Amino acid sequence: EPYRRQRQMCIRDREKGMNDPSRFTSIQEYYYFIYAISYMMLAELCIWIYNFKGWLKKQDKKNSDYGTILIVMLGCWGSFYFSTYFRSQPFIQIAGDILLPHAFYYVGLAAILIGTTLRIYAVWSLRHTFTLSVKTGSNQQLVTTGVYRYIRNPAYAGTILSMLGNAFCFRSVFAPLVVLLLLAICYGIRIKVEEKALYERFGEDFKNYCFRTWRLIPLIW
Repeated sequence: EPYRRQRQMCIRDREKGMNDPSRFTSIQEYYYFIYAISYMMLAELCIWIYNFKGWLKKQDKKNSDYGTILIVMLGCWGSFYFSTYFRSQPFIQIAGDILLPHAFYYVGLAAILIGTTLRIYAVWSLRHTFTLSVKTGSNQQLVTTGVYRYIRNPAYAGTILSMLGNAFCFRSVFAPLVVLLLLAICYGIRIKVEEKALYERFGEDFKNYCFRTWRLIPLIW
């Protein structure tokens, strides 16, 4: 009798887990997702520490951010929120459980890893020129080598790709669309402010650089 009761409890727990849309299809998939997100979070933490070390040096730079760093942070936070919300029980009860094919989970993992690596490489390419907020200095040089030879904002492209990957991992049909729209608005504002500041600093050199490069996605925008 105790064994039968325990077995029934295990079956109920397993059925509950299978019917919970906030869970992945296996514990391995859950761990893979956590590893990918941890890699992204660790990379971002290192970037913030690197930026803080530059801030301590009190370099002579003009701040032209106008609060865009807060807008971008809000966009990234909203991306995480909506990625999980569209797989939550309250949303499922309203709109039903409409999921992307299971292959999109692996597409999402790849996007997180590639996007994070691209952001790290972009920051490393800028080195001391990199700042989280929009700043320009008198001794600043226009970086046009490496990945910056093709796109002007590879760090932003990497973040957007990572956030979309997070949404794909949860496999909701709605999340990637909302995340893409949200980040397009936030980074659109950021890029407009940043390009204005860079044009004021570099003039025709930056204008010519814009003519031969793409903002975020080669051959598209």
